[in-house]
Amino acid sequence: MPVRFLLNNRQMRFNKKSRFSGFFLLKNILIVLLLCCLVGCEPALEHLPEQQLMDEAQQGNGAAAVLLAKKREQQGDSQAALNWYQKALEAGASDELGSLLSLKKRQDGFLAAASYLEQHLQQQQGLNATELDLAADYGLWHYAQSPADSALNSNSSCSLTLQPVVQSKAGSRQLHLLQQQWQQDPQFSSLSVCFLPEKRVNSTDLQCSYQPGQRIQCQYQVLMQQVVQGGFSQLLVVAGEGIANYNNGIVQLSESSSFEVFRHEFAHILGFIDEYSLSAQVADAECSSDKIRPNLLTNKNQLDVFLQHWQLQPDEVQLMPVDSCNKAGVQAYAPVNNLSFMRSHEAQVPGLYFKLMKKVLAQPELIMPVQYFYAYLARQQQDWQNWRLLMEQAAKRGYPDAKHSLQEASAIPTAP
Repeated sequence: MPVRFLLNNRQMRFNKKSRFSGFFLLKNILIVLLLCCLVGCEPALEHLPEQQLMDEAQQGNGAAAVLLAKKREQQGDSQAALNWYQKALEAGASDELGSLLSLKKRQDGFLAAASYLEQHLQQQQGLNATELDLAADYGLWHYAQSPADSALNSNSSCSLTLQPVVQSKAGSRQLHLLQQQWQQDPQFSSLSVCFLPEKRVNSTDLQCSYQPGQRIQCQYQVLMQQVVQGGFSQLLVVAGEGIANYNNGIVQLSESSSFEVFRHEFAHILGFIDEYSLSAQVADAECSSDKIRPNLLTNKNQLDVFLQHWQLQPDEVQLMPVDSCNKAGVQAYAPVNNLSFMRSHEAQVPGLYFKLMKKVLAQPELIMPVQYFYAYLARQQQDWQNWRLLMEQAAKRGYPDAKHSLQEASAIPTAP
């Protein structure tokens, strides 16, 4: 009897201990679940079946939508990824806006991403720091206010003044780098050239192209009012991607253009011609002209005229055949016998070319100002008020063709 009692007593103590252990285990599980509810614990979404994950996202689970977006992006289904990123934003996952825009840019281009962002920002009551940074990245400057930059004067006397224009933070950053390199260059920093503070124009207005291997094109018409206001003679646009170029008073650089490309395009302002093969259309126009260029002769017989025009000595010039006019069937010559930066961007600026640059800048009235080109654009639109304002600005700079155009206009009798 006592033995049986002792055994039963041990069994009772064991059973009681087991009941208490089960109670504490259940209690701990309940505490963990309660904590998960309080701090927002999520189940392991990546382990959910695909359909269940989609159901979660459709019901407003932003984390599920983000997971689906990244999966679709990895699978190469960009459109589906964009749709899920959009779902994530609608569910409050605002940190994914940058990922959505980056994918949108890769798929549809920079301007499409900028337009999407503009629509998104228009719907917001207030912008957070991320959205403000993205506005600058995509050139929506009315959302991304920033202090104005000071002007950069290379010389106290400016024969030529450039007005920089950018459409994104990348363009602004590259412009500053190019200006620093200009100041550090012993040749170009000594030229009488000045830079005004940059103008920031919305990318959705300027609409510069992003086509590698093609000349960059922008909607230059939107700069009409800046050009009318004057204060400069050339535009320096750092925007878009593609082949840099110069045309009618506008230096067009990409947002990744090097200083070597910049100095090459700048030389075009001063009348320097490419020493590699020009296109057939350009060659026909340039190589049949008797105009005296700083770095190109279209006939050896021009040498005496060239020397006299630039006030050079015969021993300063050594003619070398170049390919500029090949497509016009003309053998052209450069006045130096070594590779120059007008044939290869990375080559040096010959001392003679630098000397000729300073000679051109000594007569800035002969350099076509951008106002003259914009007068032509105004005439196309039959905007006669701006035509006259712009032509008068070009004439005040002494540009002969502008003076002649105004004289012709004043000679035309007005209707009674």
